[in-house]
Amino acid sequence: MGSAARMPILALVVSALVPGGIPFLAAQEHELSHHLTVTEVWDYAGSSELGEFSYIDGLGEAKNGTIWVSDAFPGWGRVVRYNPLTDEATVVGAPGEGPGEVSSTTIIAIDPDGNVAVYDIGRSSIELYSPTGAPVRRIRLPLRVTWVKGFAILPSGDFVLSGGVVGVNSAIHQFSREGRFLRSWGESAQADDWEARMVGTGGALHALPDGSLLYSEGAPHRISHYVPTNEGWSERPIAAFPDLIDAPRDAVIVEGVEDGVPYRTFHVTYPQSRGVFQIGGGLVLNVVVATDDGHSIWQLFDPARATVDGHGTLIAETRTQAYEPWFKAHDGHILAVRRNPETDVPTVVRLLLGWTQSDSK
Repeated sequence: MGSAARMPILALVVSALVPGGIPFLAAQEHELSHHLTVTEVWDYAGSSELGEFSYIDGLGEAKNGTIWVSDAFPGWGRVVRYNPLTDEATVVGAPGEGPGEVSSTTIIAIDPDGNVAVYDIGRSSIELYSPTGAPVRRIRLPLRVTWVKGFAILPSGDFVLSGGVVGVNSAIHQFSREGRFLRSWGESAQADDWEARMVGTGGALHALPDGSLLYSEGAPHRISHYVPTNEGWSERPIAAFPDLIDAPRDAVIVEGVEDGVPYRTFHVTYPQSRGVFQIGGGLVLNVVVATDDGHSIWQLFDPARATVDGHGTLIAETRTQAYEPWFKAHDGHILAVRRNPETDVPTVVRLLLGWTQSDSK
């Protein structure tokens, strides 16, 4: 059930390496001009009727304030609609083949009409629901985007997904609102093994009201602003620190033998950018999550303050527990997932961001 507000997580501004993890950019670049704080407002871990969540692969907020959860329910997947005002939750997308029913649900976005869009990787489609939970329509996609890491819907209604596509050497893929494939662009991951390229390709996306896109490559560290042109998309760099996060390459592949039977699986919890959002004043928030080390690093960039290399200036940075960010709510809060370190059971959390100018500035 929902809970009361938590104690604030104090901002940390340090100039040293994170023990066992990735370095803070503040140690490499310059003195930061702002302090950044991240505070839990409420959390929700399921109910006695629904049970606990299994593996949350997407969060969103409809215009009526309901919270939508893409849960990898054992065997299939399900879409849960939660009302934080009444503390009531219902399954609006149950496993099945009928209208509104799903196969294997993942990431969530909101379309210009206010409908909730869920990417169903199991049948390579997008399932649309009204804010009240009624099924609207199913959009079949001609390409299956695997290991999807970003989902945005442009003001035109076009869908943009980021991840690996077999046979396509790009990271970002655009489809019309009817599902027609339009174009792909952006570099795919560097790896010799084709499955490793699929796992490592892509990153977080965030659509802006003017029709442009923010993109944060999972690893290595690179944040871009893509602006639409007559030819496609023009890239404007915001940040690039390739030495901060090592690209996983073939290391995502884990092979071995168990009880005499060879197996092949994937290590997907390597440190990577997991969320990028535009917040107040045109600032860009980027979140790097190091799941295995139990922390996330929140970075605030000012694109208007360009450095000598043309990138935006890092103005604030802080470290918290390993929140997984998924969605920016209407009030600017970030919807994220916090995992129990002992049981790995996920909990939905709403996070309040705060940033103030440093006293020395």
